[in-house]
This record gives sequence, structure tokens and C-alpha cells, in this order.
Amino acid sequence: MIHRIGSADSSPRDAAHPRYEAESSWLFLGLLGSFFIGFLLIISSNHLFSRLIDELGQKSANERARLFIGEEITSSIQGIELELYRMVTTLGVMGQRRIQAQIEQRLDKLRGDLQVLREGGTVQRMVQLNLEGQDQMLREVFYTPPPGDERYVMELIELAPYLDQIQNKSTELMVMLAEREQFRTAQNNSGLLDSEQRIKGYLKRVPPLFVRLNENANRLFFESQNHLSDLEAQLAEQRQRYRTTEQALAVLVVVLVMLTGFMFALQINRSNRKLHRAWDAMRAAKEEAERASRAKSDFVSRMSHELRTPLNAILGLAQLFDIHGLNPAQAEHIEEINKAGQHLLELINQVLDLAKIEAGRLTLERIEFDLRALIDSVVGMVAERARVQGIALRVVVDPGLPARWRGDPTRVQQIFINLLGNALKFTERGEVGLRVEALTPGPGVRCTVHDTGIGMDAATVQRLFTPFVQADESTTRRFGGTGLGLMICKELVEAMGGVIQVESQPGQGSRFSLRLALEALDSVDGVDSVDSVSAPPLAIVAPTTPAPLLSGHVLLVEDNRVNQVVACGMLKKLGLTVTVAGNGCEALQRLEQERYDLVLMDVQMPEMDGYTATQQWRAREQHEGRLRLPVIAMTANVLNEDRERCLACGMDDYLFKPVKLSAFEQMLRRWLPAPV
Repeated sequence: MIHRIGSADSSPRDAAHPRYEAESSWLFLGLLGSFFIGFLLIISSNHLFSRLIDELGQKSANERARLFIGEEITSSIQGIELELYRMVTTLGVMGQRRIQAQIEQRLDKLRGDLQVLREGGTVQRMVQLNLEGQDQMLREVFYTPPPGDERYVMELIELAPYLDQIQNKSTELMVMLAEREQFRTAQNNSGLLDSEQRIKGYLKRVPPLFVRLNENANRLFFESQNHLSDLEAQLAEQRQRYRTTEQALAVLVVVLVMLTGFMFALQINRSNRKLHRAWDAMRAAKEEAERASRAKSDFVSRMSHELRTPLNAILGLAQLFDIHGLNPAQAEHIEEINKAGQHLLELINQVLDLAKIEAGRLTLERIEFDLRALIDSVVGMVAERARVQGIALRVVVDPGLPARWRGDPTRVQQIFINLLGNALKFTERGEVGLRVEALTPGPGVRCTVHDTGIGMDAATVQRLFTPFVQADESTTRRFGGTGLGLMICKELVEAMGGVIQVESQPGQGSRFSLRLALEALDSVDGVDSVDSVSAPPLAIVAPTTPAPLLSGHVLLVEDNRVNQVVACGMLKKLGLTVTVAGNGCEALQRLEQERYDLVLMDVQMPEMDGYTATQQWRAREQHEGRLRLPVIAMTANVLNEDRERCLACGMDDYLFKPVKLSAFEQMLRRWLPAPV
């Protein structure tokens, strides 16, 4: 039987009652008519009140312009009075003439403002924007005399004669001041004294003149102020009436709608309440699930880091033992330590992948890789296990399969290893096979993993890809495992745009078929198909020359004592000289004191972490023009964002803890100079 993973059921909807549909139609028409009538009433009242409010607003604006002109007239009168007194205290004919010219300008402006009040027009004034007077703004108002309004004509007539008197007084004062200057120049003290007495007498006659002038000006605009207050009161009253009318009409429309559509609205409200309750419950459940998923993902990430640190010590120290120098019992114990540690690491990785998937943080790379080489690597990893179990391992690679592809090689390898490992786990005799071929037509790869194991029934297949689930409890106890491998495989395949299918019968084995949406980068390279059967006898491998030991000086930056011992042991075993720094600050000091070929940098350390230390060292290199020193991160943080952060701060590569000696050596050979 074939089962495709990922199907959904649909449920039929209930049909509406015809009578209810008819009633709803009539109620809807009633609602529409009510809205239309209410809309017409609101539009009509809005038009009427808008016209009244606009007229009152225009009158108020015109009256404010009249007050503005009145302020200008009062300001000019006060300025002229001050200029007359300033003219008396100013020495020198030139200064006195400048003041007289200013008085003439103010008188001209007064005449212009009075003309605007009579005939209409525009008045301008510079307004200061701050106390210092540095910033000014030109303000301009336009005034139109109300037609047929003669209330202010007499006041304007009373102001005009005073302007001529002011001009005459200014001229008279200028003559007296000139006469005083002549007496002062001729040093005629008696004449100078008489002139001063005449000027004082003149100044005594000035205040009454301006008092009468100001009284007439103020009387001119008191009525205007009262009229503006009346207009503003009327405007406020009309606006209040408009708001009240609008509210009354709105209430009327609402009542009409409620009367004509009560049943219809009741039905809608009932449905809406149910919908909102369901939506709120769903949203609350979703938010709670997301919070729980994020908390679980963060917890798993932290626990993964904390578990990888001691596991790095266990596996690292086990790898440092020289197997050939131990007796058989000791060598077997070391081998068991390695197996148990690798199994624990596999469980940690599976739980971390599950947390990434549930939190939506699973990301895939798109890089070039050699699929044939990847298949050879996978076969090499599982061949020894098949040999020990006495199971034939058959691998068939289509000769038409291109070698170079673009995708995520790490995840593709993980899928192959999980499926083959799962097949070997549940197969006691017979064979396990892997077949890989290119999809035709269309891009991608088809992979098939089959076995002659215990098989599964339909019920087991339906729940096969559920986390922590295997065939049954007895199978779990018999074969072990967490039930996460296949679930993770399914998520990875679907994340790559593929699909996975299962065919199985109890006692007849299982067949997993999957399609991976990978991008081929070249055509067939002419390699023949591989049909290799790995039976109990091992294939004979030609002897190879061991790679020469590495050479160079490495700075190890690590705060954990046990990790220092493990890393130093591996580096020395590979032929390298090691210097240890306990944190980022100490590392920067040692980099200044001595030359190194490579830096192995932990990221979480006291005083200064690896990110900061790397950034500061890169800045020093750039500032001093030094050659770039390779910096490789050694961290127990295995999330993609952790790797991206390492590269972003200036590190060149990264190693995840626990570190395998073979991967460690491969990484070092990539970045260290080749041994001579």
C-alpha cells in the first residue's frame, strides 16, 4: 500500500433555509432604504448649516481684519508720540531729520490704513517671531467694508484732522530744535535758555493732543470688538445647532435601521459573536502555542549548548587515546565510550532539529556540492554497520545522474543517513538498498531506500511521521530510538519542495520513496552506474600514504579547562604548537606579543567574548595594514544565526562542538600553510 504524507479533509457547509433567505432579502432592502433616506436628510442639513456657518465665518474674519487695522493705527499713533519725544533728546540736525522722516512715514501709513477702512484693501505688518526680533514674518490681511454700514464713518472723520495737526506739530518742533542748535553753536546762553523754555512749553501741549487722538481711535474699535464677539457667539451657536441636528438625524437613522432590520441585525450579531469567540479562542491558543514553542526552542538551544560542552570533553579525550597502545579490553572500553557519545550527540541533534522545525527556524542552504561524492560518503558511514550486522548494502546510482547540484548538502546527507540507518535498525537479515536517479522530466532527484525488515501495517504508516512514535511500544523497546528521525526527514524533504511516500507490508520490509527539488548544474559526466553490494566480507582497499603532520603556531582561546586540554591534545597530535588564552582580552594581548598562524576562538567567555575580540583584532589589522590572520570559531552554539554571527564579526570559519579529530584536521589543513 502507498501512503502520501500530508492530506486534509474538507467538510460540507449547511444550506440556508429558503424562508430565511427571503426574509433576509426584504430586511436588507429595508435597511438599504433607511440608509438612503437618512443619507438625504443628513446631506440637506449639512448643506444648510454649512452655508450659514460660512457666512458667519466670513463676517468674523472681516471683523478680525478691521481689528488688525485698528491695532496698526493705534501702534502708529503711539510710535509718532515716542518719535516726537525722541526728537527732542536727539542732538544733531541729521539725527533729528531722520526722526522727522520716520514720523512722516508713520503719518503716511496712518492715512493709508484709514483709506483701507473707508474703501477696503490690504494691510501689511512685520511680526516678530522671537523676543530678540531676529526673525520676522510678513503678515497681510484683506478688509472689505460692509456695504451700507455707516457705523464707523464719524469716527474716521474725527481721526483725519489730527493727522494734519501732528504733521504741523512735527514741523514746528523741528524749527525750534534748529533754532536751539544755532544758539548752542553760537554759544548764546541766553538765547539757548529761551529756546529750551519754548520747547518745554511745546512738550506740555503734546500729551493732550495724543490723548484725544487715542480716545477717538479706541472709540472707533470698541464697537468693532463688540460686533466681533456677537459674530463669534452666533458662529458658535450655529455650530452647536449643526452638531445637535446631525446627532438627532443620526439617532433617527439608527432607530429607523433598528426598526426595519432588527431580526437581520440580530442574526448577524449572533453569528458575529460566535465568530469572534472562536477567533479569540483560536488566536489565544495560537499565541500560547507560539510562546510555548519559542520557550521550548530556546530551552533546547541552551540545553544543547550546555550538553555539548561536557560531551566535547568526553569524545575529545576518547579520541586522544592511542588505540594501538592499549590492551584489547581498554581499547574496547574506549570504543564503547565513542559509540555512546556519538549516540548521545545524535539524540541532541535530533531534539534540536525538532525544536527548530516547531519554532519555524529551520533554514536551508543553497550551495554547490557533488552529489556522487556525498553518496560515497554516506555509504562509507553505514557500510561498517551493515557488515557487522551481516546485511548486504546495495547502492545503485543512475549513470544519467549529474555530479554537481545546488542545494543543502548537509541536510541531504542527513536524510540519506537517517533513512539508511532506520532501515538497518529494523532489518535482521537480507539487504538494505539505496537507489538515486535524476528526475525526468523536470529538475530534481528521486531516491529510494528499501529493506527486507519487519515492515509495517497501514495504521503504523499513518502515524509513522509523528514525533516520538515508532511501530509500537514493544518495537521501541526492542530496537530503541526516539522516533524523531523519520519525522525530521519528512520536514526536510518538504522544506526542499519535495514529497516522501512509504510502501510497506508486515514481514515484507519497507520502501521509502522521495523526490528532492535540487538544481542540477551540469550534464551527465559519463560515470557508470554503481551497483555495489556490501556483504559481510569487506572490500579490499589499496594502502594509502598517511598525510604529513601539520606545522604552525596556533592560539587557542578557550575558558573551559577541560576543553583546553582536549583541543591542545588534538593540536599537538597533529603536530602543531599551541598557546592558550583564557578570554578575549588575554587573546588580544598575546596576538600583539607573538606571531601566530591561526586562531581558534571560543565565543562565550568571561571579560571579553570571542565576537568582540575578533572585531577588535580585525580593526587593528585594518588600521595597521597587517595580513589577515585566519580566525576559526569553536562553539557549542549550532543554530544558523549563531554561524552567521560568527562570520559577520570577522571570523573565517567555524567548528561545532563536540569536535571530531578528522573534521578538526580537515579544517586546519584548509587554513594553515601546507607542510613542507
